[in-house]
Parts: sequence; structure tokens; C-alpha cells
Amino acid sequence: MLPPDFKLNTPITPRENMIRVFERKKPMFVPNMRTDKNVIFNTADNDRPFFGKSDYDWFGVHWTNVPLVGGQMVTPGTYLLQDPAEWVEKLKFPDLSKYDFTEVGKEAAKNYNPEKFNFYLMQDGLFERWLSLCDPSESLPYLFEETETAKEYFIKMADYKIALIDKVLKEFAPVDGFINSDDWGTQGSMFISPALHRELIKPEMIRISRFVHEHGKFIDFHSCGRCGDLAPDMAEMGADMWEAQGMNDLVAIRKKMGYALPIQIGMDNAYLATPGLTEEEIRSYVHNFVDTYAGEGGLLTSTMHKDPEIEKLLATELFEYSSWHYSKQP
Repeated sequence: MLPPDFKLNTPITPRENMIRVFERKKPMFVPNMRTDKNVIFNTADNDRPFFGKSDYDWFGVHWTNVPLVGGQMVTPGTYLLQDPAEWVEKLKFPDLSKYDFTEVGKEAAKNYNPEKFNFYLMQDGLFERWLSLCDPSESLPYLFEETETAKEYFIKMADYKIALIDKVLKEFAPVDGFINSDDWGTQGSMFISPALHRELIKPEMIRISRFVHEHGKFIDFHSCGRCGDLAPDMAEMGADMWEAQGMNDLVAIRKKMGYALPIQIGMDNAYLATPGLTEEEIRSYVHNFVDTYAGEGGLLTSTMHKDPEIEKLLATELFEYSSWHYSKQP
């Protein structure tokens, strides 16, 4: 974990540099989400209960916080629907006019950092929300068997998400972009086929991204799991970046996508936690990481080490070596 006063002497602000990546331009250095990113939290947004809480959300889903994994899950045995087809009559969308973000927004505005890129986290994307409503053993087959009716769900949920983004923009603190958190894959494959994903989810993500872009903001697709087959689709959906995981063939995807889809690739924390790793070995790892993934642009990364001195070394070496790397690019 980095000390709170740690700061690199960058030629432009990390925010300006990250915007270059999102605008498909060559950055001056590889953005590090540990040093360059700021998340502004909205305690009045109950699309899911606030971090660390066990409670009901606006839809009536009850979530249990699980400290061991650092996250929340739908409380076992409390799904809203017994049959996924019940969503048509039983799913009640929140009336956002009942909630006011202005007061918490005034306080949250104090956390806006003009030097960093300021994100607003939107949990439970279109697909994750679907999984929260009914047992997945029932809800996943429904998408195949009742595709036309399922489309109606995704349209309505996208309408709701757009309305929520609009409310954030009008009532909440200033933000530079939104994180759309929606896991589309497991360790081994996607939850649904790429073809079905393109039919159900892609059109609605295009609408959401278009709305965000029309308001001068950017959108980050957070999706865990093996969903690299969707990389070209994510670019077409309007993603300004994809937070990817290592079970994907990220070397091949980076070469294929280039500027078209900026990708956040985390450093290998297991390797970096190796006991007795020397400073020279750490520097060598960072150099190899940049040489492998940076290309001419479109790479973002994150470091996560328990030792603050190693974290400082990683952040400093990443900045210095990637600055040199990009200075050599045309």
C-alpha cells in the first residue's frame, strides 16, 4: 500500500495522461490505477448496499457482506423470483425521483481530485443484476429459451441505468467517468455464448456508453472472467477501457486491439510477493511487463503489494520506464 503522501513528478497530470489513453492517443506513461485513479463514492446510491454492509437494495434484493472475500453476495434463499419469467410482473424498478443525491454530493465533491481521474462506480451491471434476481440454474437457461422476452429485460434495465447516470451527472459530485461493473465470465468461459451476449447485452451497452460519451464522460468496462472473445465487441460497445484478468490471452488481445480497446492488465502479484525478490528483479519484471504489453498505447495497469516500499518501487519504475518506452514510439 502506497503512503498517502506519495507522488510522482509527472510532466502532465495523471488525469490528463489517462484521458489520452481513453481518446486513443499515445500517453506519456502507462497509467497506474493505484496512483492515478480516484473513486468518488455515493452513500445514497443503493443500487447495491454500500461496501461492507448487509442490507436490502432498491430492488428488494438482500445482500450479505462476506468479509473473507471482501464483497457482497445475494443472501442465500432470498431470491426475489422463483421463476425467471416472473420478472415481467414482479420486478419493480426503483423510482429514482424519490432519492436525492445533492446533499451527499456536496460532501463527496470535496474528494474530487483534479490531478487524478475520478471514477463513479456503478455496481450490478445488466447481467449481474439478472443473476441477482433468481437462482442462476433457472435464470441462465431462460436467456436461451425466452430470448425475445429476455431482450425486454435488458432494454428496461439499460433504461434504468441511463436514468441513474443522468441523476448522478445532475445531482452528484463531479466525476470524469463511470465504472460499469458487470462480470461476464467465469475462470474458464463466459456465462453465456458470445453470440447470445451480442444479441441481448451488446445493444444496450452501446446505448449506455453513447449516453455517457454524449455528456463528455468516459466508461470503464469492469468484467472479470474469461471473456476475451468479446474484446472487439467491447470496443464496438463504446468501452474506453476493459479491466481484464489474466486467464485471458492478453498478449494476443493487446496485439489485436491496440488503441481500439484500452485494457487494464494487473501486474503479477503472486510473483511480486515472492520472498527474497531483489530490487533488480522487481525492476526487470516491470521492464518486461511494459515491453510485453505497452505497445504504442492503450495499456493501463495496477500494482498491489502489501509492502509500501515495494509498492513505491513498482510505481516509480513503471512511470520512469514506460515514459522512456513511449518517448521512443513514433
